Amino acid sequence: MKKWMFFPAALGASLGLSATLHAAQPRAVDVLGFDIAGVKLGMELAQVRSAMAAYFGIPPSAVELEYQAQPSPLTGTELPMRLRYEKEGEEVLVNLEPRLPINAKAPTFASTQIVRRWPQGSRSKEQVFEGARARYGAPSGVVDQRMLWCAKPSADPAVVCLQGNPAVLAVSAKGEALFDIRGVDARVEAEMAARAGSGRNAQQSP
Repeated sequence: MKKWMFFPAALGASLGLSATLHAAQPRAVDVLGFDIAGVKLGMELAQVRSAMAAYFGIPPSAVELEYQAQPSPLTGTELPMRLRYEKEGEEVLVNLEPRLPINAKAPTFASTQIVRRWPQGSRSKEQVFEGARARYGAPSGVVDQRMLWCAKPSADPAVVCLQGNPAVLAVSAKGEALFDIRGVDARVEAEMAARAGSGRNAQQSP
């Protein structure tokens, strides 16, 4: 089974993006209402699965659910990590994060990152950019191989949407990604607190 890890800091590398930037007038865009393959940020796990199934024309049970490799300190169990499906070279992956505060007996999960890769060589950069403009409107910033949309774009063309924007949409010739890092940050903080609490309890035990 292929394992994919996606982090906002490495998003450009995961989609084969360049770091060369062109100056552009920044445009503020709220990306929280956007979707990729019918999936929006903040959707529940079951909703994501249904949306992916509808997009690919498959039963929801065919969408693969991957779990974390190690038990989470929040529940003591391995938590769902992402949903994934690939068909004819097109792949959609949706990263999941637990809703906090977590209910260890009945945890719920929401989408925090959606990535779609289309078959290699199936579209030119010009075709991708034209389609992205038609669907999402003018971007907040333009990179030589990607377009970025965010709510608080920087006037500095070397930064664009890469700072101060928890939610960002990125489109390149290889694919598109929509992510909101707040869920990841909240889960990491909660896990650190849980580990610290377990450590204190262990030290106080006779």
